[in-house]
Amino acid sequence: MTDENVTCPYPAKYEATLFPTIYSVVFIVGLFGNVTAVGVIALHIRRKNVLGIYLANLCASDLIYIFTLPIWTVYTAKEDWQFGALTCKIVGFFFNTNLYSTISFLSCIAIDRFLGTVFPMHSRTLRNMKAAMIICGIVWVIILGTHSVFLSRDELFNATQDIELCYEKYPMDQWMAHLNYFRIFVVFVIPLVLLVFSYCSIIWAIHHSPSLEKRQKRKITSLLLALIGIFVVCYLPYHVVLFIRSYASDVSINTCNLESKIRPAYRITFALTSLASALDPFINIFVSDHVKQDILEQLRDIWNSLRLKRQQETEGRPYLKTVCDASKLPKNIDQGLLEINQSKPQTKL
Repeated sequence: MTDENVTCPYPAKYEATLFPTIYSVVFIVGLFGNVTAVGVIALHIRRKNVLGIYLANLCASDLIYIFTLPIWTVYTAKEDWQFGALTCKIVGFFFNTNLYSTISFLSCIAIDRFLGTVFPMHSRTLRNMKAAMIICGIVWVIILGTHSVFLSRDELFNATQDIELCYEKYPMDQWMAHLNYFRIFVVFVIPLVLLVFSYCSIIWAIHHSPSLEKRQKRKITSLLLALIGIFVVCYLPYHVVLFIRSYASDVSINTCNLESKIRPAYRITFALTSLASALDPFINIFVSDHVKQDILEQLRDIWNSLRLKRQQETEGRPYLKTVCDASKLPKNIDQGLLEINQSKPQTKL
């Protein structure tokens, strides 16, 4: 084992409890939320709602990320990678890739809401199912392509003679620092600016809209500010610390002493990024009253079908399969937070 495969050791007892707890909670809540969201997203897509395409890709990205968390939970609990070099490459690849695909799709959702709210008439040619699928495809190609380098490198390092770390080298290699510059300034900062601009523009537009009541304006504003706040809290601290580490490693001023001071902040902020995958379904899909009604309708239909089946079996009659009538579904499905009126250049809750 050469020096390139050796990393500075940093024993910290609290890490073996804190991080497995965070990842376990995110896995349980995120899995429940995203799996539940699949049904709602299917309704969006079936009704040709453009936002449904972005929500579907966001949900897919979150689920792939969430499915890596059990292995990451075991790893952080033991502070020792026990799954081999190949698994380290694969899990680390999807863990990092889907972090940035999630960021990108959150930005796409913000832009789509901005166009549908501020420019409802002029954006019709841009806001269609085909264009949304092409945009999502481009996002996946960029993210997967730029992160494919992880699959060609050995990212398993020795912290001590008997302990191995996956994707945690302190200080980091120079090639990793250069890749981090791209991830920070292109795949994070640009989506951050677009998301903040889009939601702030929507807030400005609704406050100048005479068709909305004050209560509705306050509700929409609060939800949009929550979306901005959660995005910033989950992702900004990590990328600030990541830039510090990357710059210090790039100019060769990083040492084990410096890393020992930065590492606690780095690992805590890194764990914070996982919270977004658990919160995404609740802040991007379930917040709408119309979506809540749809979920209740679906649950009610399932319950009625089960009750009817039980009743018919009890009475000795064959169970007649019921088919959901699409005409009974509510027509005014909410597009995430906002309901865009496609026929009039105005916004309503």
